[in-house]
Amino acid sequence: LEGVSRFATVVVSASIVLSTIYALLILTIDSPSFRWLFFIYWLSLIKLGVTTIKYVPQALMNRRRKSTVGWAIGNILLDLTGGTLSIAQLMLDGATEGWGGVVGDPIKFCLGFVSIFFDIIFMIQHYVLYT
Repeated sequence: LEGVSRFATVVVSASIVLSTIYALLILTIDSPSFRWLFFIYWLSLIKLGVTTIKYVPQALMNRRRKSTVGWAIGNILLDLTGGTLSIAQLMLDGATEGWGGVVGDPIKFCLGFVSIFFDIIFMIQHYVLYT
């Protein structure tokens, strides 16, 4: 097994340090630039980055090995369902409640889209390319 890469260590450390600094600024400075809502948006961006980055190594490893042996497709199918339902919920909410919720939560849409995108790649790898 490989250890944690230097890149991952730097990204995680920077995220923790910057998030802590931002939270401390919110607590100590009364400014419109430092609000909890912006902090939540910041954490959401980190989540989007982590989600995007976590899929890439698996897709590359499957491609390099030309195989998906030893890898569970069931989790991908569940993830695809979750991403699809997440985007469907946004669309239904937008159609019934107004599109402000969709526009106000772009990270949720992006998370669903990224999940679906990589799940399709994984399904093509598993069921078509490397059967």
